Amino acid sequence: MLRNKRTIVAGFCLVAGGMLCTPPAFGGAGPAFGGAGLAFGGAGLAPSTTDISSAVEGESYVESMPKARVDLIEPNIVIALESGIPGMQADAAQLVRDLNRILPEESFSECVIPLMAILKNEQQEHPVRILAALALDQIGSERGSFAIARTATFTSDPQVKYVCTWLAYERITGKHPEDKGMASFEPIEEGDE
Repeated sequence: MLRNKRTIVAGFCLVAGGMLCTPPAFGGAGPAFGGAGLAFGGAGLAPSTTDISSAVEGESYVESMPKARVDLIEPNIVIALESGIPGMQADAAQLVRDLNRILPEESFSECVIPLMAILKNEQQEHPVRILAALALDQIGSERGSFAIARTATFTSDPQVKYVCTWLAYERITGKHPEDKGMASFEPIEEGDE
């Protein structure tokens, strides 16, 4: 009965029995992580059958996860962030965002340096870099904010530059530039100069 119950957490499919896979919808090929170092089962991310059955009854597994397990999960997220595999890095960055939203009192300090490395890597795919910037912004560390501001200044990727510029601006001012009442960002008509 529990064999068919599973929970999707940031692109990872957690299946009864502790098997971790990335569903094809998220760019994965299924349960084939082998030696990639993501045996989350030992770290407490892979749910037991009781965790899955309670999660299926109304709340996701991450929302029902005990806070003590974060200390066990964070080193494995760092392994995924440092893996060099863009899909795993993107999933791990999104997992940091999801966990931070659910557990805002956790600092996720071990993830800051690997996320900064992804953000600063000009050879990295821009969606992964953008997710790293969003995760750093959500964590709210000073080092992460500095990395976002420097990337906004020095990156050659226009999409990453755009996102980092907005994140840095919003961090400094506390306002989003597209909020109403910010005249400096309203379009200028040709005759208005």
